[in-house]
Amino acid sequence: MSAIAVHSALPDPLAGAAAAVLEAAGVAHVAHGGADPMRAAEAAAADPNAVALLGPFRSAEVKEALAATAPARLPLLAPVATWAGITRDDEPCGDDDAPEHDGTVLRMVARDTEVAVRIAADVRASGRRALVVAGDHEYGVQLDGQLELVGLPRAEAAGDADLVVVCGLADHPEMERAAALAPLPVLAFDAVQGADLGPGRDVLVALPYGPENEAAMADGTLGARHARRAAELVVAALRGGAGDREAVLAALRALGPFDAHGDPVGAPVWLWRAQPDWALRPEREPPAA
Repeated sequence: MSAIAVHSALPDPLAGAAAAVLEAAGVAHVAHGGADPMRAAEAAAADPNAVALLGPFRSAEVKEALAATAPARLPLLAPVATWAGITRDDEPCGDDDAPEHDGTVLRMVARDTEVAVRIAADVRASGRRALVVAGDHEYGVQLDGQLELVGLPRAEAAGDADLVVVCGLADHPEMERAAALAPLPVLAFDAVQGADLGPGRDVLVALPYGPENEAAMADGTLGARHARRAAELVVAALRGGAGDREAVLAALRALGPFDAHGDPVGAPVWLWRAQPDWALRPEREPPAA
């Protein structure tokens, strides 16, 4: 495998986790760090020995990187990107257009729409109705649209609601609206973390991570497990006989397994309980549908 290389555009904890797997397998690893993901993507796409790019970290960076990797048919494995538009163009994705990836991107965690599916299923299974508080920015609009798409049981007014579902950013005005609806319990997407929702509030956060990631959340290495898994999949593809980008891509799809869009099959989504200091503890896995 010495002539084959895998590039990464990830923060050090994630790149280090991937590097350990690749080096143990004798696969060359070209680490670009997380500072300039677009330059890393261009370098990987231009490297004739490169068979995959691990990363970048954020969804917006993945979207940009695909402009370089997709035309070169270089598989891109995104460890923690959750924006639906990374893999899909048929779901609410905010104002941004989904990138043209031509089937070359594979996501390691559940996308935001799948998180919305699980939120809706949890509310439905408990016989409750939710009042949605969404920010008027791209993030809030797309999540609200995804909840509508998946059929979240909704209340039109606070008096008819059993809980509040928050689609917003912690430092934006929608958090004041959510706080004013106390004591209704809160179920929120991940960007709510750190918000002041009122003392003693019952707050659950839906995340594409299971209990096995609790320690990583606390020590700042969240995503290292997924970067490691991405590297393991590439090594398995190479050991299975894949020797070029197209063969690696085909092998990765089967090994994941990933669906036709590049989303992981059976990726976990859990509800995490927020402590007063915003430490999160795994509470339960919501219904699948």
